[in-house]
Amino acid sequence: ECPGDSDMQLAELGEHLSESVSVQRGDLLFWKGHVAWVADAETLLHANAHNMAVTYEPMIQAIARIEAQGDGPVTARKRLELPK
Repeated sequence: ECPGDSDMQLAELGEHLSESVSVQRGDLLFWKGHVAWVADAETLLHANAHNMAVTYEPMIQAIARIEAQGDGPVTARKRLELPK
């Protein structure tokens, strides 16, 4: 189960990652009011107003653009734990 809003997803999903841990496929990056799924070490998948669609976007470019547009830096990085 996954809540529909990014603030609830941040509160309920996964384990926090320290900055020293590299992100991997399936991790989540959070901003205030926004979440993106890590597709691979260099790419995010997220719904965004920049493209008015759900798109794959280079991670470095997306992080810089989101911060520059006034939405701030990434506030959390989380790894989902899959059921065993």
